[in-house]
Amino acid sequence: MLGETVELYNRAEALIVPSQKMKRFLRDSGIRAGMKFIVQEMWDWMTGISFRETPRFLSEVRYTGGTDAPFAKNWNYDIPLKLCTTSGPDEMLMELSKGGFGLEWYHDDQAYEYMRYGNSFGLSRYLAAGIPVIVPAGISCQKLIEENHLGMVVHSIDEAVENMKTMDESEYEEYVQHVGQFAPALRNGYYTKKCLIASVQALFRADIGKTYIQGESILELGTYKFLGMALKKSYGGNMALSWNLNGKPDGFLVYDSCGRLIDETENSYQHYFSIRGEENTEFVIKAYVNTWKGKMIVAKSGAICPDNKQYKKNSVSVVIPVYNAESHISRCIDTVLAQSFSDLEIIIVDDGSTDHSSEILDWYAKNYLNITVIHQENTGVQMARNNGIMHANGEYIGFVDSDDMIRFDMIERLYSSVKANQCDIAIASAYEIDSRGYTPIMQYSIKEDTAITAEEFLQIHALGGYAMPAVWNKLYRASLVKKHLFPLVKFEDEAWTPYILSYAKNICYLDGCFYEYDRSICSGSLVDQWAVNSEEEVFQDHKRSILFYLEQGNPERSEILKKLAKSELHSFAKASKYDKYERFMKQIVGEE
Repeated sequence: MLGETVELYNRAEALIVPSQKMKRFLRDSGIRAGMKFIVQEMWDWMTGISFRETPRFLSEVRYTGGTDAPFAKNWNYDIPLKLCTTSGPDEMLMELSKGGFGLEWYHDDQAYEYMRYGNSFGLSRYLAAGIPVIVPAGISCQKLIEENHLGMVVHSIDEAVENMKTMDESEYEEYVQHVGQFAPALRNGYYTKKCLIASVQALFRADIGKTYIQGESILELGTYKFLGMALKKSYGGNMALSWNLNGKPDGFLVYDSCGRLIDETENSYQHYFSIRGEENTEFVIKAYVNTWKGKMIVAKSGAICPDNKQYKKNSVSVVIPVYNAESHISRCIDTVLAQSFSDLEIIIVDDGSTDHSSEILDWYAKNYLNITVIHQENTGVQMARNNGIMHANGEYIGFVDSDDMIRFDMIERLYSSVKANQCDIAIASAYEIDSRGYTPIMQYSIKEDTAITAEEFLQIHALGGYAMPAVWNKLYRASLVKKHLFPLVKFEDEAWTPYILSYAKNICYLDGCFYEYDRSICSGSLVDQWAVNSEEEVFQDHKRSILFYLEQGNPERSEILKKLAKSELHSFAKASKYDKYERFMKQIVGEE
């Protein structure tokens, strides 16, 4: 069906799409080069009603989608959900305009995918009525809502309700003021008029949708330089383009060998593109900064050809556990394949996936000699990692989660540091990616590329109030990991990482944000699923994880592990207000 749709679309001179994400998807799906796109980022909700009263500060959520949604059927919050189901559109607008927040949410994963690529009529209805909205993070018009202060962008309804509980009237009035400035455009059909004008212009103008570049020369600033590039064959007839740039521009442009602009991004953190192309295709990347005259090119790569290098030995093994990750697993594997480090083995463990993940993984194993795929029954991420560990042949082992990415030179930099400093573990800082963008995490006040004892590192963690160290931003000596496998507990990162650190001698650290922990694309992660458990269930899971590293960790480091547990439990107690964390903490330190 998609192929037939693309064939039909390619007969058009211009396409109207609801978002930049949909534009990118269609480009990747075979839309012809040079297609003109008009992005319709919001629908109108036209009405002749004169709204004479300002929406009031009401502690209630208004919803127009009926009672079929699971969250509507099981609503048990202190703040009520008011279903607005009056028959006439004007009557509904008047009912909504009384106040509170409008809720535009999804019923299931399919509905969420629609919201990520398209726009909702219901959203326009709330805004036309003059009330602020509550929407899920990751939807297509998130930036429009945030930058115009039209409502709350949240990861869960729980988060929205908590925000409403702590909100005062002045905060709500500020939302209403911004919505009031925005709503007339929807009520008077300006988005439709804008779209129609842009569509007509596209028929007569050759420059619609083109990127304006200031001149042909490159601005030599000295701070921007491409340090490495890779082009790999990717699943689905795509090519995976990866790079490493010194400096932080405003965005990147990608051209084919004929000089045609293939793709572009305003994401200055970008280092990967999945692009349609044949194995003999070449690409050029240009980095730019924005000026008042247009985009100024500050760095240009050489022609990037497909990289067909062969791997001779396995110095490092990267283990990737996979379960139902068909929407994003190619991206993860592509960034691992693109590493500048040549002696890399990739072991992917399919934990009984029921979607198309297995098919994708088998394609990679068939096309890349350094990739091994292991299929197992669904037994959990802990067993998947352990299975990967037992099959690993590298001197060092690293872990990457299927919804994350790693930077072009991560493995090379960590391997060089861990070897030079003769350490058991090398650690990198990371980026967390969510609806707000990129946030540096896992950063420590430690001298870079220098060996310190694992006890010193655990001490820094225990006293510095850092989040629990993660599994995935590190390289571990394989002989150490093979002796100390993952426990079969829910919060296995929380249990295993202090445990393995307690048996290490020395560690080294690099503050390069080489790992990208992506919370923006995967709404059904285990962490999200556990968030719906009761406080007691979550407490017991945390307790089992902490008891594991206290009881199974290195006895010579039992005191520092207790300090680490105390710090962790104090953080949980502060966040949840559940008194059992404090009581358990006192038991550990012997105060009870």
